Amino acid sequence: MPSPLQYAANRLNAEKSHGPTSPQGRARSSVNALRHGLTARVVVLPSEDMAAYQAFSKEIVDSLDPQTPVERQFAHTIADNQWRINRIRSIEDGMLGMGHFEPAGDFDADNPEIHSAMTAARAFREDSKAFVNLSIYEQRLHRSMKDALRQLKELQAERRELRKTEMDDAIRLLKTQQMKGLPFDPQEAANGNGFVYASAEIVRQSARRDRLQDSKLAEKAGFNLTQYAKEAA
Repeated sequence: MPSPLQYAANRLNAEKSHGPTSPQGRARSSVNALRHGLTARVVVLPSEDMAAYQAFSKEIVDSLDPQTPVERQFAHTIADNQWRINRIRSIEDGMLGMGHFEPAGDFDADNPEIHSAMTAARAFREDSKAFVNLSIYEQRLHRSMKDALRQLKELQAERRELRKTEMDDAIRLLKTQQMKGLPFDPQEAANGNGFVYASAEIVRQSARRDRLQDSKLAEKAGFNLTQYAKEAA
């Protein structure tokens, strides 16, 4: 373990250091920051646009339709992973593009297409380890995103099934009260069963299901009014 004096010396050296001063050194430092950002918890790097990230994240999260805090957490995980995947692809494109300004692109070719393809191949060959690392990071992010999406869908399916079951019970209680000519109070009808819906919502859902059932009967009758009357009788 370093001694307290060594810690103090390291701190002083760090305070005196201002990072690379040459353009080449700063460029390398910038690339390192991007590489570290691939797996870091900070989603938006200093070189990226926070507003662009927020708009991107909101669009994906909204499309996933999370309804609970846990669902929203998984939805944000999916959006953040996709943001990082897009970053990896941008870095890969940049690494290939940089080859045109480096020794990899310093040669003559018969046409621009051949020159571009050969430059990309030489850039990849000269820094293949970096490209492999990018691929590994991307695969990890894809696995994480796939797992988050699976868990989100499972939570949403459970929530929808629970809501359907509760609404089924609420509609049955509503119709029972209507049959008896009695008022219907959702809170009283729940009787500690854990569901509370507004009367208007229960009535609306009940009417919708009645219409849907009626349409199925009409379809069974071939949308023939005479046959429909027989089926309904």
